[in-house]
Amino acid sequence: MKTLTTLCLVWVASCLQAHTLHQSTAEADYNAKAQKLEVSLTVFINDLELALMRHSEKLLSIDKTPAAEFDEHLLSYLSQHFVLSDALGQKTALHWVGREVETEKTDDPAVTLFFEMSASAPMANFTLQHTVFCDLFKDQINLLHLRRGEQKTELQFNAELATQRLR
Repeated sequence: MKTLTTLCLVWVASCLQAHTLHQSTAEADYNAKAQKLEVSLTVFINDLELALMRHSEKLLSIDKTPAAEFDEHLLSYLSQHFVLSDALGQKTALHWVGREVETEKTDDPAVTLFFEMSASAPMANFTLQHTVFCDLFKDQINLLHLRRGEQKTELQFNAELATQRLR
């Protein structure tokens, strides 16, 4: 049965329209008062659906799957591929806020995912593993724009550079 499911997922994935750019963009704002990293992550919907189907071994669609079920699989995926760890290597919990599908009609529609992560120590003591879609595409690039008050940092993640200290 698992083989049949995998074959079905591969077939569905091949039917999805491919694009040449494999990139995500995240905006992360450190809220010192709330001691949280507030993240908005923008990704292509077809990449997200493919990643979630492979992760869950279930047929999932942002339009057809009930939102609670889709978001549960999404949170599970993000918890493994967008991981914030403190200086002791302890992973912080990811708290789901919601998602917003872009309304503009394009060949490659996108969705922005909103979530928060606790960060009580200074951000320089944290590392981030950002491997979203790196398991799908060898050329995946994940950009992170980090803001801490007036300080701004831009980081680029890929399969070879999956984890970085937030400086």
